[in-house]
Amino acid sequence: MKIHKLSKIIKREKLFLNILLKFLSPTNKICVVLSQKLDKHVALYQHHIYIRYKRKHRKYFEPRRLTA
Repeated sequence: MKIHKLSKIIKREKLFLNILLKFLSPTNKICVVLSQKLDKHVALYQHHIYIRYKRKHRKYFEPRRLTA
């Protein structure tokens, strides 16, 4: 899944969860399931950001090779 699409999904789920929390209890099953899905998408989004950062700064992550 692309990072832009994940961003849209996260915004939509966050908005929906906030609206539900105004009317329902946080322990409601619907709110819990939606919150778990949102957490999963946020973790995936952060992973994509980390991979992009790691690719951009690849030379700093590689171990230094010693030449004889």
